[in-house]
Amino acid sequence: MKRLSFVLLLAAMLAGATTAGAEVRAWSELALPVVDAAPARGSELLAQRVIDREWGLSEDSVYTEVTVPGWKSEGVAMALSAGLPGAGQLYVGEGSGWAFLLAEALGWAGRAFTKSEARQAAHDATAFIGNPYDTTAGWSFERWERATGGNSSTLEQYWAYDREAFYQALRNDPVYLAGFDGQQPEETFRSYRDLRNTRDTNLRRAHLAEGLLWVNHVAAAIDAVRAARLHNLPLRQEYQLQLGQRMREGQREFHAALVRRF
Repeated sequence: MKRLSFVLLLAAMLAGATTAGAEVRAWSELALPVVDAAPARGSELLAQRVIDREWGLSEDSVYTEVTVPGWKSEGVAMALSAGLPGAGQLYVGEGSGWAFLLAEALGWAGRAFTKSEARQAAHDATAFIGNPYDTTAGWSFERWERATGGNSSTLEQYWAYDREAFYQALRNDPVYLAGFDGQQPEETFRSYRDLRNTRDTNLRRAHLAEGLLWVNHVAAAIDAVRAARLHNLPLRQEYQLQLGQRMREGQREFHAALVRRF
């Protein structure tokens, strides 16, 4: 009897547990419905449209490069005249470029001529002095030492290592006058000095010509910019840049247009 009561009690408990589980599952499905985590396709399209509208180009964002007939670049004109004076002016169509080209040609010709004259005078002065170790030269160590009783070691160092310093010392320092050849060393010295002065004068003229060439390049480059601006001035007056704005779909849009007047 006790065993039968226990079996019935156990069966009743199992039945109650099964019923309670069904109720809990039913309540869970009612209170916590399963939600699909993936967003709807329509929201994806909306988000994509917002991104495109925010960062992308609008339908009116069209950029066109306009070439103005007859327009001359100021930068090109300046570069041309900086390299070859007058070329920028001729590129623009201004005849003043020939004047800069002529000045450039004269500058180079003057530089070449004065350089040549300086080299010739230096050569003549060197030949005039000759080899100072030769007693028959225009100026000699032995002749000077015999006339003055001095020591020519310093001049010998100049002759061995710095010929220009040697020739300059003979011209500038009267103490070496006695080393010149001839019955009147003063006359020989003046002839040598004139040759050295001719050389130095022509070197200074060559340096001046080089400086004027640089000035011609700079002046031509600046003038080429002026010429290009004057050339483009009527073209600027014919073309006008017009700016505007409008509202489209609740957003402000700006536009620009290059307008030519006829």
